[in-house]
Formats: sequence, C-alpha cells, structure tokens
Amino acid sequence: MSTRSPEQTAAKDCPTCQRRRIKCDRGLPTCRKCGKRNLECPGYGLRLKWVQGVASRGNLRGRAIPSQNAPTNSSSSPEDVTAIHNLPGDSSLANWKSRPAPLHFPSGIFPSPTSELGVSQARPLHVSRLLSWFNERVAHRLAWVPQQNAWRHMILPMAESSETVMSSILAIAAHDLATEYAPTDVGHGTFQQMSKNYQNKSLALLAQELNGLSISSNTALETSTTSAYTLAAVIILCNNEFMKPESAGWRVHLSAAREIILAAKGRPYRAHQLASIEEFLMLEFYEASVWADLTTFQNYNDTPRVPPTGAENAVFTDYIRIIDQITRLERRKSQPGPVEQPPSQCGPIQDIHSQIDAARDNMMQLSAALHFPSEDDQRGFELVIWMYYHATIIYSYQALGDESSTYDVSTSRDEILRWVPFLSETRDGMFAQDLVWPLFTSGSELRGDPANQQVIRECFNNVMRISRILDRARVLAFLERWWSEPGTSTSWIDMARRQSQDPKLDILVV
Repeated sequence: MSTRSPEQTAAKDCPTCQRRRIKCDRGLPTCRKCGKRNLECPGYGLRLKWVQGVASRGNLRGRAIPSQNAPTNSSSSPEDVTAIHNLPGDSSLANWKSRPAPLHFPSGIFPSPTSELGVSQARPLHVSRLLSWFNERVAHRLAWVPQQNAWRHMILPMAESSETVMSSILAIAAHDLATEYAPTDVGHGTFQQMSKNYQNKSLALLAQELNGLSISSNTALETSTTSAYTLAAVIILCNNEFMKPESAGWRVHLSAAREIILAAKGRPYRAHQLASIEEFLMLEFYEASVWADLTTFQNYNDTPRVPPTGAENAVFTDYIRIIDQITRLERRKSQPGPVEQPPSQCGPIQDIHSQIDAARDNMMQLSAALHFPSEDDQRGFELVIWMYYHATIIYSYQALGDESSTYDVSTSRDEILRWVPFLSETRDGMFAQDLVWPLFTSGSELRGDPANQQVIRECFNNVMRISRILDRARVLAFLERWWSEPGTSTSWIDMARRQSQDPKLDILVV
C-alpha cells in the first residue's frame, strides 16, 4: 500500500489511466505509470483545447476558441491546502536566495477551476505571495530591460479588474515558483498542481470571454476592452508554456492569440483606454512568433507579419524584424523551383546588413534615453545590443550566404565570446534572459573548437541558473549534437530542418 501523504496525490485518476482502464497512482505533478510507458500524462484538472468553428457570430465567427474537453467539478482538484506561510513575502523577496523552507498543508484554500476568486475580495495569503513573486521575479525575466517593464506597470494591474488575467498570472507565478524546489520536494508538486489549476480556471474563463466576443450586440468599447483582457491572459499562458516547451503547448496559445488579433482588426473603434496595452501584447505576440518560426520548418507560416509601430516597449524589435525577414528569405530559398522575392518584403543581403546597422544605431539611441541605476548597467545593455548585432549578422550569412562578401563571421563570433561570459555572470543577472540568441549563433560557429564550446556550456548553465531553464537545455544539447556531427549537415539550419520531423528534437531558441 502506498505511504504517500494526501498532499502528494491527486483526488482522481489521470485521463490517460482512465482511458487505459488501469489504476492510476495519482502522483504529482503527473502519474508515474504514464511516465514509465513514455505516455503523456495531462494531469488531473480541467482540460480545454482550441477548436475551429465554435464562434458562429460577430468578429470571431469561424475562429478558434477553447472548448471544454472534460467536465469541471470539485472532484477534479487535488486535496485542499491552506495559505502558504513559508513563501517569501514582499519585503524578503529581494534578499531571498536559498530554497524555501518545507511547506505544511493542512486543509484550507487550494485554488481549483471551480473556486471563486473574486479580485475585489480579501485575497488569500498565497495569492498575495504569488502576485509578489510575479512582480519581483517573473516580470523581471519576461522583460527585455528591467527599467522598461510593461509586465509590471501594464499587465499586473489588469488582474485587479479581470479574474481571467489574475488566474493566468497566478498560473505562471506558481509554475515559476515550483522550480525553486527540487523535483522530489512536496513544494514542487504542490506548486505545479496549483499552476495547472489556475491555468484551467483561466482557460474556462477564456472560453466564456471569447464566446462573448462573438456576440455582435456588444458595443465597440466593450468588445475592445474584453479583447485586451483576453489577449493578455492568452499571452501570459503562452509564456507559461514557454517554461515547458517540449510539450509544444505554447503553439496552441500563439495560435489563439493570432485569432484574437485577427478578429480585432475588424473593429471600427480602437481608441480605448487599453489600446496601449493591446499594442504591447501584439508586440509580444509578434516577437514570440518570430522566435517560434526560427526553428519551424514543417508548418512554417509564410504570411507576412508587421510589428506594431511606435510601441514604447519595442526594445529589440528592430533586430527581431530583421531576423523574421532573414528566416522568411531562407524558407523561400529552400523551396524547390524558382524563388520569388517581393521587393516590398525582402532585399539582397547587403540591404539586410544596412538594416542591421540601423537597428544597432536605433538601440544605442534608446540606451541613452533609458534611465539605468548605474553606468555599469547601461554598459551591460549596450553590450547586449552589440551581441545582437553580431548574432544577427552571423545568422544572415548562415541562412542566406554571400559568396561575394569578404566578411569573416568568426569576427562576430569572437566579439560575442569576448563579452557574453561577463554578462552571464553579472551580479544580478539583469540581462541573462537576453543572451540565448547570441549564445546560440556564436555556438553554432564553434565546430572543432572545444575550448570555446566549454565557454558556451558554462554561459548557458549560468543563464539557466539565473533566468530559468525553459528550452535552453535542449538548445544546448542541439549545439552539442551539431559540434559532434561534422560533415553531416552544411549548417545548423539544415540539421534543424532534418530533425524537425521528430517533435522530440524540436527546439525553441528563447
């Protein structure tokens, strides 16, 4: 008989074991029986999926909205637990470095998809702590530059007015906090399950909101406001899935965000109080889509995308727009038959390089306009600008080539290697989340260079220690396969294209 305590088990069998008609061990966050057979265990709460053609009226007619895949009831939540007293509070977050103390969970208030969390009511202690965790830790890692953090000053306040946004924020905060515990610790499983429950709650509320968006009787202002909150929740859930990218759940949320944005284009009235927030969220969607497309080959979306213009949070957008352009050119180049390059979309590689130069100059001007706590921080930001400059140049040659050029990409590679160790080890990891792209591109130019390969390994490990693992361990594993397979592929892009046929080898460079 199992000796595990009730806090470590779910209240019902997982859907996979139910379908196989076997007894589930109900382990958290997923059951061990599924793991032993390499089966995907979806957990124990509400499951929703995005399906086509649910909305039949209004701006979302025929578009995808989430539908319930399993009933929501009180038994779908795990054992109730009380407020989490040992989480770091607001005042201790900045100095809290070690693993949290063990938690004790007598019966009390555990969030479930059916629980009512009125944002205007007095909050349970664990909700306040999770919001603080999002504010102090998660928002920092989501932003390009901490001094310009829209996640704090735009998105977090939305939770006061939207239970859907609140649930999404709590989901990503709980997921992030779970990683502070060892996988065998009860805290890890508890926060993982808490994250799943809040995510399920957000999905259930999203279904209602998207259904409301399809009702044509809504006023333009009501529709715009609901759309902004809905898009915020979906983008947050997408970032939550970026923390576990091997499940590819982020692709589902990116698709949902695309449908919401497409529906918003038909609205006659856009000048509402949340317009700037919508602009920020559309920028987040654009940037996430570009990174997703970087290593997408089987279902690459060739539809041109235009980033929002004039957004105050468009920090690295100039570089990302160029990366998008290079990827689009490479995909067209790899297609059989003649290659068509619309002049309005793509130009020769010399034109791309002039755009990269302009992007660097624009970001240097932005650096002078931002207010950094110290000159060292500003210098660190300027180093990131230069590393993105060199990384994007490397990518342009890798993807497009230029036989007439005398430029040696090893020059850009060495410039990145010169400074990236310093930024990955900086005292507070201010820019650690921004280093994956330059690490990846410079690493892809290190075949036959074991000394610098070790530098890349160490920097990747520093970034993962400071700014979460996300898909970075698999990105590093990809580079290591690339280093060890000389002659099998002409470029890392060819290798990624070949491996993309196996979903287990798909990577996300974020």
